[in-house]
Amino acid sequence: MSKAIDTLKFWKDRIKHAKIDGVMHYSVYLKATMSDIDVRHRAIIRKLGINKPGVRVLDAGCGYGRNAEWFPIENYLGIDFSPDFIDEAVVRYPKYVFQVADLTKELPFEANHFDWAVFNSIRQMVQGNLAPEVWETMLANAKRVAKKVLILEYVAPEQYEIL
Repeated sequence: MSKAIDTLKFWKDRIKHAKIDGVMHYSVYLKATMSDIDVRHRAIIRKLGINKPGVRVLDAGCGYGRNAEWFPIENYLGIDFSPDFIDEAVVRYPKYVFQVADLTKELPFEANHFDWAVFNSIRQMVQGNLAPEVWETMLANAKRVAKKVLILEYVAPEQYEIL
């Protein structure tokens, strides 16, 4: 069954319900479910050298910034279309830069501004709940502003795709 993941209300409600005893867990899954997957995804980031100083990274669909600490502060930008997620990211990771930007629209950056755009556990959610065409638009927008795109998914944490 599809969910209205393209609405701000959906994500506002997700944040509200994701807090357990005042502690945020992952936007979709409980932290315990995702922690092993995060270890695997972080290893891929290290293996590809995306976390090295000087590598400019766009965290595409960053949510509340849970991946921010994987990257050096000075070359990281997290974007999400939900102002509520961005507000939460700024509180949780105040040294990092976040901004509201909608991946389904042209992004406010020059072509190849970033070395990498990283999508973490977004493709299948978008394709399954919205449409493959929405994903293709998001991907095209990221490919315009980044030299390379890394796609990570929670269903196959050891696998990744570079475009």
